[in-house]
Amino acid sequence: MSVLLLDAGNTRLKWALYEQGQYLQRGVFAYEWSALPAQFQAQWGMLANTGAIEKLVLCNVAGDRFESPLRQWLGGHCRQEKALQETTPLTIENVAAQAQAFGVQCAYRQPAQLGADRWAALVAARHHIAGACCVIDCGTALTVDVLSAEGVHVGGLIVPGMAMMRQSLLANTAQIEMGDVTGTSLFCVQDTASAVQAGIMAAVAGTVQQVLQQCREHGQAPVCVITGGDAEALLPVLPEGSLHKTEWVLEGLAIIVGCNG
Repeated sequence: MSVLLLDAGNTRLKWALYEQGQYLQRGVFAYEWSALPAQFQAQWGMLANTGAIEKLVLCNVAGDRFESPLRQWLGGHCRQEKALQETTPLTIENVAAQAQAFGVQCAYRQPAQLGADRWAALVAARHHIAGACCVIDCGTALTVDVLSAEGVHVGGLIVPGMAMMRQSLLANTAQIEMGDVTGTSLFCVQDTASAVQAGIMAAVAGTVQQVLQQCREHGQAPVCVITGGDAEALLPVLPEGSLHKTEWVLEGLAIIVGCNG
């Protein structure tokens, strides 16, 4: 079965067409909210109209403003050829966290409140990492989740991501202009823009380091796995041996639907 895996973040969509555990095609694009059905058609129209997609599996943290246009596309743009209209229509399978599944035990009292992306990332960690794991998703928000060697979700936290921190500061502070800033160290600061960038990096790195310190206090030494759009910026401050995985949530979705692992 060919399955279209969708990782709908707050600002971008990552997708992969999977069949028998193999990527057939994959891609990523930033949302144009007023033209999402057209974006879907441009990405997958040919696949859908030839019957290459048999199932859609959605990990959605973008909410209804993403899912409604997706359903609109499925109903009005997908499978327009007569022969294909007579086949079983494509449906959306929404992924949600569970109390215990795929070797992972959720820490939340109400598992459905855990973001589907965080759940999928934990599932990927359980199947691909030996021992304890710290999963860091550095996107619109920064999420950090710890999974024990036994597959128990110890807990996690959420703070604003790097871009959100920067936007908030610029929106609420006068006379700050951000140009091309590369320095992230206190000792590289020569202007206000550099001070902002260094401060954001310190806040994000400090968040992760605080989590790792708490892990050490509880006898855990997790392997760090980082994903998300700003992962490369944070990777240099992570412990040696940390892994950068650009499609970690998709890996988890593949396991959840039985395409992989």
